[in-house]
Amino acid sequence: MKVEGITWHAITAQDKARFDAMKKLLTGPLGLQPMMEMDGILVYAMPNGSIVELYMPDKVPPFTYNKEGVCFGWRVDDIDKASAELKAAGCELLGEINRFPEFKYAYRHFRAPDGRIYGINEQKK
Repeated sequence: MKVEGITWHAITAQDKARFDAMKKLLTGPLGLQPMMEMDGILVYAMPNGSIVELYMPDKVPPFTYNKEGVCFGWRVDDIDKASAELKAAGCELLGEINRFPEFKYAYRHFRAPDGRIYGINEQKK
């Protein structure tokens, strides 16, 4: 498996005040503009392709597994190979690989030895 970087980050705010404070930080000093904004959900795309998602606790999608606060995903060169290597290393694979052929993108979640849930994602050119 070749890891190319950390490209996906998800933050679940504990309450509305902290959600608003993080939104202010992301759009203020950090200069990010949301590419998607819904009630309790903000998604920011950065120039290098990284994504930051900000959620209210009651808006975390069930497929993301990131209700514990902070989650991130590593970009890998081959998601099928990476999945097999993670499983062989004792990680619990969660769900199937989610593929979006129109975007040449795929992701999957796994539980690491520390008990936390992380993601891997693949972006083909």
